Amino acid sequence: MFVPQSPETSNEARTPRVDPRGRHYKNRAQKSKRGLWLSLCCVGLLIVVMGAGGFAAMRLRSNVSTEALNLGSGMNGDKELSDGPLDILVIGSDTRTGNNGDYGDQADAEGGARSDVMMLMQISEDHKKVNVLSFPRDLMVDIPQCKGSDGKTYPPSEDTQINESLNNGGPGCTVATINKITGVNIDHFMLVDFNAVKQLSTVVGGVNVCVTRPVKDEYSGLDLPAGHSDVKGEQALSFLRSRHGFGDGSDTSRIQAQQGFLASLMRKVKEQGTLSNPGKMYGIAEAITQNVTVDNGFTDPATFVDIGKILSGVDLSDIVFATAPTEPYVNDENKLQLSAESDQVFKTLQKDGSLADKNDDSSQGGGDEEKKDIDRSAPVAMTDASGAEGRAKSLSGKVEEMGYSNVTYQDLGQPSESTTIQYAPGYQDQAQEIANKFGVSQEQVVESSAISGIGVTVGQDFTSGDTVKKDDSSIVGGANGQTADQQTCQQTFSY
Repeated sequence: MFVPQSPETSNEARTPRVDPRGRHYKNRAQKSKRGLWLSLCCVGLLIVVMGAGGFAAMRLRSNVSTEALNLGSGMNGDKELSDGPLDILVIGSDTRTGNNGDYGDQADAEGGARSDVMMLMQISEDHKKVNVLSFPRDLMVDIPQCKGSDGKTYPPSEDTQINESLNNGGPGCTVATINKITGVNIDHFMLVDFNAVKQLSTVVGGVNVCVTRPVKDEYSGLDLPAGHSDVKGEQALSFLRSRHGFGDGSDTSRIQAQQGFLASLMRKVKEQGTLSNPGKMYGIAEAITQNVTVDNGFTDPATFVDIGKILSGVDLSDIVFATAPTEPYVNDENKLQLSAESDQVFKTLQKDGSLADKNDDSSQGGGDEEKKDIDRSAPVAMTDASGAEGRAKSLSGKVEEMGYSNVTYQDLGQPSESTTIQYAPGYQDQAQEIANKFGVSQEQVVESSAISGIGVTVGQDFTSGDTVKKDDSSIVGGANGQTADQQTCQQTFSY
């Protein structure tokens, strides 16, 4: 469990002002913590940072706890990227102690906190774009050696779940781990807990979310009808926590829902003029700073004022939420490892590019795919959620032309924004072949034990033609994600 630490030095109140031009700020500190609800954590960061000024920003210094930035060794300044982008790691804590004691059972409370969700936010040097990259908690990585504030040295650990990094001394070890993974030197971190999610969503008056089917998740407490709903407080937290109602029930599906939530929040904040309303910004600052731990160099109000001026001018279409590309872990298919495409994403961040730039030369894929013999007797169920009459029937004929002999189709009352393909274990090759035929992106092809064979849901992006309509804001490396101006409706399921 994370326990806020006192400042490391007696003169910490004199933290120098940060120049928002570059990534390698001279006042980088060092220490630790950990978390999960990074999603709202990032929300808080983006909002506070986008408008906090004057008196509201002053609350940051008096409310927050601080820890060291980086607990690793030899992780900072390995390559000189002066005046580069500003990188901030947002971590959410899943601690069950204190006011969070109602979440989980005794085992959860005794298990300590984990950084179950992590988002790296990068503000470009030219102040015109923002990338927010998520890392799934089930991702297997190498954690570097970290030295905690208690003087204890935590040895390096290979093939370890990334959310364990928080237990190796605190958030500074999570910073060191992601530095090592991405090759991006992190300038600051923010760590928040469950209460920040509830308070922030309430202060802004709720956040609009959308689900394709009714959701009643007994694990997170999420209870929503189909379509659009405004969530705040406990329901906002449940929306961000739920992994039993979205997509295929995986952590990556939960991240996709979190990104939709954050994009919706960003739209609301801009549309309602929150960034120019001192009263609203003060309430947001209070909600965040009372539930946050930051690095020692991130408490200067002037820093937030400077960053706020930058972010308030960034267009929503230039704020990108994406997930680091992954694939099943070689030693355990229930866990994940970074895929080859992740290198393209990290290189884009290293060179201060936009993850939404489809013309970026780092987004081009690799060589030819291996040809395989495929059993096309596999059952294929086509479901029409496009709103276009007879669409599933028409496309089922296309699948039959590929040689599949067991194809059925049906209509779905609730529309779906995106075309998705789910497949039962053992049918990955068939699902991928159909995806290639229709131009369905890789992140929309997921394994699911809830179906038999292959299930194709035809969405509103596939109302005509032979391939899915491609979004102009496709993500580098084929990564799953969206821009802040895009409205999404989350795929949901019953269990």
